Amino acid sequence: MKNILFLSSWFPSKVHSTLGNFVKYHALAASKFNKIYVLYIVADDSVNGYQIDSFKENNLSITIVYFRRGFIKYFNYLIAFRKGLKFLITKKNLKIDLVHMNIMHPGIWQALYLKFFYKLPYIVSENWHGFQDLSKYQLSYLQTKLIEFGFKKSSMICPVSNQLKKCMVNAGFKANFSIISNVVNTDVFNFGNDKPATKFFTFLHISTLDDSIKNVSGIIDAFEKLEQPNLILKIVGDGPIDWILNRVKTLKSSNTIIVNKEMKHQDVATEMQLADVFVLFSNIENLPLVLIESISCGTPFISSNVGGVAELHNNELGVLVEAGNVEELTIEMNNIIKNLNKYNPQKIRQFAIDQYSDEVVGKKFNDLYIQLC
Repeated sequence: MKNILFLSSWFPSKVHSTLGNFVKYHALAASKFNKIYVLYIVADDSVNGYQIDSFKENNLSITIVYFRRGFIKYFNYLIAFRKGLKFLITKKNLKIDLVHMNIMHPGIWQALYLKFFYKLPYIVSENWHGFQDLSKYQLSYLQTKLIEFGFKKSSMICPVSNQLKKCMVNAGFKANFSIISNVVNTDVFNFGNDKPATKFFTFLHISTLDDSIKNVSGIIDAFEKLEQPNLILKIVGDGPIDWILNRVKTLKSSNTIIVNKEMKHQDVATEMQLADVFVLFSNIENLPLVLIESISCGTPFISSNVGGVAELHNNELGVLVEAGNVEELTIEMNNIIKNLNKYNPQKIRQFAIDQYSDEVVGKKFNDLYIQLC
């Protein structure tokens, strides 16, 4: 087993409990074959100076350093990182074989620091949709150059989809690439208990509810146009919901929209198990974890054809529609109500197990670690 230091620009913490969940799932998958030590640095102005929380979760050793931003945020960020690193090396007696960075921007400097001062090789797992069009994010010259340098000095870049790799290459970034997808816990996201018999047909949407990206309003517009009775649209997310509640009040339909705030992991799985169809109508995505979780529960999906979505789609899993095309979404929601029985939940779930399970993704990371260490 190798000792892998897992760094990330995003990771669940007391500041944001769901930010970077997919990174945590990658770490859990990798921990099936290696010793994974997570180090995450996050600003928290409620702390006085610096606070180190270190704990075990399943096979993961997680260390989170909270720091108060103060007047010199980036200096305090560096100090927090050094404190976390010293804690792992001295208190945990960690001897690092390889650094596994997650999300290039803005945290790549951590991997570069270890590369130059500790001579440690690093790889980067990447899931940021910003690489699809960096011009939208107004990165500074220094930030852009740091990303370029991060690519150049890496041992391997691991985008979650071929589409994301193409975006990186088209943007001029040069590196060795190995596609390693998002991962799903197939034990949590499973069939669950038998669905109760009901006259209602349920669509489910789960996201951050950022309408500029997830286009939740488009889903509501399409749902409003459906003429069949006894339909339910459940909307769940960790973002602002007031605007959705206000929109629901104006709904011109006898059908029902239910809106819920952020849920625990197991509760999300339960909602997916109970739903008839999962709906994602995003304007931009990479390889959406929610779709992988949905099919792991045997639940088919309707999704906009953006990012790497087409890479996890076939006709046995669901339907793709044009992003932003509410009319097409309405038609396909109507069609799937009538033809749901053409989807085989066992086949849908088996696809998720074969492509995205902990064992499959964890082994890909293990093979890469062996190659580079």
